[in-house]
Amino acid sequence: MLYSSRPDKEETMVLRYIQPLRNILRIFSYENSPRQLALAIALGTMIGLLPKGNLIAVGLTILLFAVRVNLGAGLSVIFLVSCLSPYLDPLTHGLGVRVLSHPVLHRFLAQSYEFPIVPWTALNNSVVIGALLLGIALFYPIYHLSESLFRFLARRRAATRTATADPMGGRGA
Repeated sequence: MLYSSRPDKEETMVLRYIQPLRNILRIFSYENSPRQLALAIALGTMIGLLPKGNLIAVGLTILLFAVRVNLGAGLSVIFLVSCLSPYLDPLTHGLGVRVLSHPVLHRFLAQSYEFPIVPWTALNNSVVIGALLLGIALFYPIYHLSESLFRFLARRRAATRTATADPMGGRGA
């Protein structure tokens, strides 16, 4: 018998190395409607802007994993924005200082720190509160722009598939 239906040892080793790559690619292609991709990018941007050592970042990350979004896109955006966010620290610090020095908000935050869980949010950190406000301000514009982009790309991909599936344009032979 020349050909065996059982894979040999080398093929099994190759398949064992390829399987994690297939799993990673599956993460990137699972939830791919324009809304799911746009929400992943908007949430990823918001999480990426925040410093990671607080309860707000943890809560938003749990939200990212809880909703039906493309996790690969969301995690990639978190990584990219996290790499760029130190360059935005002067902006977020300035925004946070303005918020924290406002008399009404200062009094509210001081009173809220009496509750046991609030100190874990690190809202007394000017960079955290500034990044949170910047993320909230950018959330809808990023969502709207990326959803429009993904809808355009989906229509374009559908038109390309239709053109390649029916080269005669429905006229027949």
